[in-house]
Amino acid sequence: MIRNENFRIRTHIIKRLILGNRCRICAKTSELNKDICDDCSVEKIRVPQEILLSFSFTDKNFDNLTAPFYYDEPVRKCIHNFKYKNFKPAAEFLTAELTEVISRDFKDETPDFITCVPMTKIRRFRKNYNHGEVLIKYISKAFSMENTPRLLKKIRNTRPQVALSGKERRENLKGAFAVNQKFDVKNKTILICDDVITTESTLEECAKTLKKAGAKRVICAVCALNNNNF
Repeated sequence: MIRNENFRIRTHIIKRLILGNRCRICAKTSELNKDICDDCSVEKIRVPQEILLSFSFTDKNFDNLTAPFYYDEPVRKCIHNFKYKNFKPAAEFLTAELTEVISRDFKDETPDFITCVPMTKIRRFRKNYNHGEVLIKYISKAFSMENTPRLLKKIRNTRPQVALSGKERRENLKGAFAVNQKFDVKNKTILICDDVITTESTLEECAKTLKKAGAKRVICAVCALNNNNF
């Protein structure tokens, strides 16, 4: 994937002047020339590239995976602000970091579609937005591609994954997704973007659904890895 070097994921300086500048991670008021405050260093929780290269996907439905961070503070807080508070600067920070690892680790990949994990229509209506759609909107622009948030559909309601064990998560998601018949995924490569991978169950089920529909490759980019599993 070749990144559009002219595209920048960044709040315009005029908006910062008018609305005030806040740390992209913790959302506290910050100096105008700083994206991240002094309390929010992320260097210690970056995922080393050699760790990513050591992953084996022979027993997975997806074919490759990349992520900039482990799911630890302060990125945990950043994802919470993005996912549950719709804090735009957090989205900008996370997608900028995702763009970096995608261009590094997927440089030889040529996705036909960029998509995200879908929500049911009812949940999306209640929440008013899908955070995955925000991710792929920025990422597709960074790579001068179209995004296809409706490539996958969630066809039944499921229990919240947070309190479930790995086995329960897998059972909970079985048959929950379907490929939108408006899109032909046969022999195609699909990039799925999401916030966190914990037990892999969500991405595995999405990839399984795409592979059953004839997809050639499914690659995944997430903001953070749960370091209990990686």
